[in-house]
Amino acid sequence: MVVHAMVSRFRDCTNEKNYILIRYDILQGLRSLYDELKGASIKEQALELIEMEEDPKYQKKYRTVWRNVQ
Repeated sequence: MVVHAMVSRFRDCTNEKNYILIRYDILQGLRSLYDELKGASIKEQALELIEMEEDPKYQKKYRTVWRNVQ
């Protein structure tokens, strides 16, 4: 339920001010959740969200959150 809400927020925040920071924070939250639960589905969701970003500059920034994940 938490992951679903975060994914929904990630997709819907593009019309808000500072949506890049909001998205970055969401990805950090998903990473923290993944570190605690080790759920492969959390990682897959986060990587799909990163791929949704159209700007390569921000894709690269978002990938830094998920660096060093096995």
